[in-house]
Amino acid sequence: MKWFKGVLYALFLGGCLVVGAGARLVANITGTLTDGEGGFIRVVKAKTDPRGDFPNRRELTILLVGQDYNRDRKGMPYTKNSRADTIMLIRADLEGRTVRACSVPRDTYVNAPDQVSGKINATLARGGIDLLKRTLESMFTISIDHYVVIKPYAVREIVDAIGGVDVEAIDRMKYDDNWGQLHVDLQPGRQHLDGARAEGFVRFRHSNPGEGRSDEEGDIRRTARQQQLVQALMASANSPSNILRADEIIATGFQQIDTDLQKIQLFALAEIFKGSPSRTLQSATVPGEDDNSTGAYYYRLDTERAQAMVDWLIKGDDTAMRRLVRIEIRNGTKTPGLARLAAEALSGRGYSAKAPGNAPNSPITTIVYRKASFEEAARDIQRTLGAPSITKEVKVANEWEPEIQIVIGEDLKDKLMPSGTPAGR
Repeated sequence: MKWFKGVLYALFLGGCLVVGAGARLVANITGTLTDGEGGFIRVVKAKTDPRGDFPNRRELTILLVGQDYNRDRKGMPYTKNSRADTIMLIRADLEGRTVRACSVPRDTYVNAPDQVSGKINATLARGGIDLLKRTLESMFTISIDHYVVIKPYAVREIVDAIGGVDVEAIDRMKYDDNWGQLHVDLQPGRQHLDGARAEGFVRFRHSNPGEGRSDEEGDIRRTARQQQLVQALMASANSPSNILRADEIIATGFQQIDTDLQKIQLFALAEIFKGSPSRTLQSATVPGEDDNSTGAYYYRLDTERAQAMVDWLIKGDDTAMRRLVRIEIRNGTKTPGLARLAAEALSGRGYSAKAPGNAPNSPITTIVYRKASFEEAARDIQRTLGAPSITKEVKVANEWEPEIQIVIGEDLKDKLMPSGTPAGR
């Protein structure tokens, strides 16, 4: 679709650019930010005391929704009664100045509060943002504070406003949809994209017939690219060249959203998150699997693991992350029992690890994680076991594969096997 989940960051960081540009530029955009309510004084207050715009709040839960569009008989787009294209829950920690995000695929099967079952994206068309919000709240036992609905052309407009973004594709992406006016033609590797090409980067679902399958196909990879674009947007918006254009960037961002947040609150969020590096963003997709058993495609949640994901990323329960991550440990030494001992050590930290067998002999322990959202877990495991390093595997992983795979090497034999303790099988 034509938006991505980092659009809210465009507003955050656009505001940050204004803050860094000095009082003269702030004065120039005062009317844009406040619509005349409080004027310059209110903007200055939001700069000096940004959390004052969110009294007694340490964090916010924000629903970020990309609005799809319909087309009339002439192929012209319109948004009335259109569905949600992509859905994202955001936890903005105002105190820790970090952001966590959890994506819910548009085809997720739900039983909505209006007693209609089907894809979650249709709730926006049936009952607007209120029904979608209530659906998510009932699914995950959460309370959503604010919403931001992104208009269909947000990606193109905002990416162009900040001068493009740098992203990396893992495979060839070639797709043409003349009716939908979508043309994607991207090579694998790192590249700089303008707004139109960035739009294709996040909308791509599958290749043209005859082009062969791409590793970028499917909703899971599509969500991962949207999350990647969050990071790219943050990096581009923070470039020095964009400081002098901050008023233009903010104006573009405001035109592309519908929200119950006041503009001054968005500016305050920008001040709160000013200077936060892109690594402070953690994002993932609720676990589930594809289901075509009824003849229609649905994404069926793994209910227990999906709830753990929301508990971790949105409710701020870091112990839920340890319940969520799946770990496979294999023994790469000739000493029996080391994988079992490693699994027991991790169980003491709250992880669930399996030791299904052996691996080829390895002098060095390897810890491989497949999703960026589990880097924190991989580093914690590295410290727990005393391993030398961790590695992120670039290849596309199946959803049922473990998120972290470990091969115990000879270097950990003495650490895992205390002196005098016999090895067990």
